[in-house]
Amino acid sequence: MTLFALAPVLLGVSAFVAMALKDQSYKPSPAYAPVGEPSQRAAVVYYSRSVHSEAAAREIARLYNAPIARITSDYALSFAGQSKALTDAIGEALPAIEVEPIDLRPVQRVYLVSPTWLFRPATPLWAYVRQTDLTGKEVVLFTTGNSRFKQNEIDKFGKEVEARGGRLIQHVFIRRGRIYWQMSREELLESVRATVSELNA
Repeated sequence: MTLFALAPVLLGVSAFVAMALKDQSYKPSPAYAPVGEPSQRAAVVYYSRSVHSEAAAREIARLYNAPIARITSDYALSFAGQSKALTDAIGEALPAIEVEPIDLRPVQRVYLVSPTWLFRPATPLWAYVRQTDLTGKEVVLFTTGNSRFKQNEIDKFGKEVEARGGRLIQHVFIRRGRIYWQMSREELLESVRATVSELNA
């Protein structure tokens, strides 16, 4: 195989390594909990592997003083975890998940937040929707990523929401940058604030 033919392979491998290393270097966002009685306007449920989507989810919750719950799954911040995430995303596998307690019954709108994996929401978010009663809920899908999303995948996710009784009213995608460049945390949060303000206008 010529060096020219090897170039895409080498680029892909270097990107994979860069992502795995960056995953281990990100700093968590400040912890959040609603103050006093939580708002009934919204609730936030999120999956985040490398803390970007967690920062976005916590900012959304803070803006509403909303209840928030984290989805966890077995995708470690390591090369093995990155590989497993990629494999499950390719196979559209639904992983085992755990979800922090949250009562969605009083709220009107549910923000579902996750990164994009292969142009679609991360697999743990699909697993969450599959097991959750969303009857009568407005759902906002909020994704972050380095690349882009495919609308047909968002449409499929919307069908999953509908199958659980909800209605996907909006998909918001924040492109954080590229593998070798990322927007700052404050830039990410400013984008979140602007988006929520537009949704509430």
